[in-house]
Amino acid sequence: MARDPILVVIFLRGGADGLALVSPSSDPDLIAARPEDLRVAREGDRAGRTIRQDIADVDFRFHSAAGPLADLYDAGDLSLIHASGLPEATRSHFDAEARIERGLFGAALQPGDPSGWIGRWLQVAVPEGPMPALAVGTMRPDSLLGAEAAVAETLGDLMLAQGNWLAPALRARLLEGFGNHGPLVKPVTELIGLSDMIGSRLWSAEAGEMRPYLPSVPYPEGNRVGQSLMTVAQTIKEDLGLRVATVDVPGWDTHIAQAGQFAALTGGLSQAVMAFWRDLGPSQQDVSVVVMSEFGRRLRSNSAGGTDHGRGNVMMVLGPQARGGRMVGAWPGLANDVLAEGADLAVVTDYRAVLAELLRGHMGLADPGAVFPGLATTPLGLWG
Repeated sequence: MARDPILVVIFLRGGADGLALVSPSSDPDLIAARPEDLRVAREGDRAGRTIRQDIADVDFRFHSAAGPLADLYDAGDLSLIHASGLPEATRSHFDAEARIERGLFGAALQPGDPSGWIGRWLQVAVPEGPMPALAVGTMRPDSLLGAEAAVAETLGDLMLAQGNWLAPALRARLLEGFGNHGPLVKPVTELIGLSDMIGSRLWSAEAGEMRPYLPSVPYPEGNRVGQSLMTVAQTIKEDLGLRVATVDVPGWDTHIAQAGQFAALTGGLSQAVMAFWRDLGPSQQDVSVVVMSEFGRRLRSNSAGGTDHGRGNVMMVLGPQARGGRMVGAWPGLANDVLAEGADLAVVTDYRAVLAELLRGHMGLADPGAVFPGLATTPLGLWG
């Protein structure tokens, strides 16, 4: 059955180290700037997987813990966009996340505008269905501002009552309580309808509990990213009208003792993404995934065995619709005279250009300017 295209946005909160995730391992400036444990090895047990690419004469490699991502890249399903990020410089997590999720800069930023980039897409696309947007977690990210979205860690969290026996009374109380508040009638009615739909599909009256989701492949145990992506997969398979989902992955602010933390985070992310992708099965044709972070890390390591806030980073796009198995964009290098402020990988690809191509090429949005007003970039060639 044909399904409307779906976009999954994975946000690595804290500023992931793109120079370690997708590393220019042979670059002499990187080798000089970081100790061995903060670099991706080119031989031995810690060697990272080679990345076939034609944008620079550099031996790029995935981090050794990112084997599943390397598999997706080699299979032609994953694209990489390095040296991407915010066109405006900031080293503040709060400011960078807010700017990235709002997607508005300069003259396009109107005082008091409460919208995020996904929220504006939802306003323009006006997708139908009971649940077009889902933020997996306990908070709605700023990218969804300006539009309605469900916020839940599991589909069961969206049920207003555990079992149909309570639903009629609760429904009556809700409608009576909010019936005199015009703006609230529609969202409350929609919430009740969504709760009823989920309950009718997932609630087992005999067992008195939610029927467990049975993925087609196992997800890594104890992996929070995997649990979140499993909720996304279940929502897609239940055909609840999902068009966009967000998943936050915290913990990437690696100022201290980065090597072990980063390997664990990268391994968990890679395994979770692979399990999600395999679990989708035939639905892969309908789904694209973008992985991003608010900024990268500095080229030079600090004295605490970590790296501090930087600028340019790597974005990843997963989906068979794109021309995968490629690194696109441009690589500025790591020589001192091309570093941003003499310290960071420069941003040469505006992150909005990647998102705009996703919205146009995958989501079918005719004019990405409706989501990113004033954006003028050269197409990266992710599609076509």
